[in-house]
Amino acid sequence: MTRTHRPLTTLTLVLALSVFSVFTPSHADTSKPSFKMPDLREHAAGSDRKIAFFNLMIPLIEKANDEIQNDRVWLTHMRDQKRWTPDSRKRLASICKDYGLSCQSEKDADWSTLLARVDTVPIQLVLIQAVEESGWGTSRFAREGNNLFGMRCFGDSCGLEQTGTGSGYQSFATVYDGIEAYMRNLNTHRAYGHLRERRAALRDKGKNVNALALIPSLQNYSIRGDAYLAALQSLLDTNAPLIEEMRVQDSDDPA
Repeated sequence: MTRTHRPLTTLTLVLALSVFSVFTPSHADTSKPSFKMPDLREHAAGSDRKIAFFNLMIPLIEKANDEIQNDRVWLTHMRDQKRWTPDSRKRLASICKDYGLSCQSEKDADWSTLLARVDTVPIQLVLIQAVEESGWGTSRFAREGNNLFGMRCFGDSCGLEQTGTGSGYQSFATVYDGIEAYMRNLNTHRAYGHLRERRAALRDKGKNVNALALIPSLQNYSIRGDAYLAALQSLLDTNAPLIEEMRVQDSDDPA
């Protein structure tokens, strides 16, 4: 395969990003990518910046989705099991807590709601929202707070303040932490209940869960309403071919 759009392999990019990295202490979870957002303004606007952005984000999104999928597969397997160990019940309670639910045992778990929440987010959807909310990773909140999704916070001294507004944006230790928080937001917040219902319905019918199908369910993500959805659709139309090409190339790279 001729690679005309990917001058950097994932390994090369990770090495390059080491200049910007802030690594976690030795006792932390080293399985999670620990670098902060690099300054993508160093890449020329256009294809160079797009490639750098997608190179950075695609492996992180795939890893976050893999973590969710691992829990989902386990839940699906355990749902109909009659014998549960204490460790299994402990894991179930932990997952429920992570997703804003309470279930101390398999008998009192709301399985339909739980499985509607513990589900992956289409990578194209994550990418186009990150692009729209962060300006291809160049916004101050992305660069200083690893917040690429416009996630706000409320209260005194929370996150990064938006100059002149008194409102704040969440700040995260790493880019990966920000991605996890965004996915958890979509999977738990009441504003995105319709998205979860739509995704679950598609799963039940055996249909493809993709960005195109879920964009209309993000009406509540921005006060811009329909204009926001139109912007996401435009980004999807423009960038989907490059995203898929780079995903294929990423899977072709040697480990």
